[in-house]
Amino acid sequence: MSRHAHIDLPDGRQLNYEIRPSAKARSLRLKMTAREGLTVIAPKGLDERQVVELVTRKRDWIAAKLDQFEEVRHLLVDKMSARPEAFDLPMLAETWQVEYRTTKGKTVGARTDQQGRVLVYGAVTDDERCKAALRRWLARRAKEILISWLESKAAESGMRFSRVVIKNQRTRWGSCSADGVISLNAKLLFLPPKLVRYVLTHELCHTLERNHTSRFWSHLRQFEPQTDLLHGRMRDAWKLVPVWVHQTQVEKEGAEPLEL
Repeated sequence: MSRHAHIDLPDGRQLNYEIRPSAKARSLRLKMTAREGLTVIAPKGLDERQVVELVTRKRDWIAAKLDQFEEVRHLLVDKMSARPEAFDLPMLAETWQVEYRTTKGKTVGARTDQQGRVLVYGAVTDDERCKAALRRWLARRAKEILISWLESKAAESGMRFSRVVIKNQRTRWGSCSADGVISLNAKLLFLPPKLVRYVLTHELCHTLERNHTSRFWSHLRQFEPQTDLLHGRMRDAWKLVPVWVHQTQVEKEGAEPLEL
């Protein structure tokens, strides 16, 4: 049965959290998401006092994560922004106007009408469907561009990957699986080119070293000398993404750690 406890953070805040005993867990695991807060998975039979003591040792990490989640909490509300009339893609130095045109049918689609203009057509009185159609257009645009950028970066660095997947994720800019499959977030199109190249290099380096070990950071600094500066800038990069680009409650993916 789950239990609840609280922790006093260094800045005076108090955070309630849930302790979930697990027969499968071999060690204590902290899971923190913006929506659910802190959940502690504890091996079954571990004394609650030990759990609280171990969690308290991580209070600086918890406070830092909580600060990040407070900054993005406004993105998790169900009510989203109005549909856009125009938007910029800084990665490509492009500006796109959006035209909405009512046509027969209950669905909504989006396509490139001409350079610099996206046509959204169908049942365009439904704002949520219009934004979903624009997100699908954005994913197609990202696929056109990001794959070629990643291929160029891989050729330049001599690193290899097996394939690329483009997603519209809430909290990850990219990831790399054990078999070299790299996932990239379509939202990267809203970032400056230098930050995008940093993310691509970051994920390529995971083909050499899976985890964020000292060896991984050595590889990354070798290929990107400004790693420390750019890594710091990535913490606020979400602010560059318009609210309408984020998925709705129905579309959203499962919760995942806030990390690069």
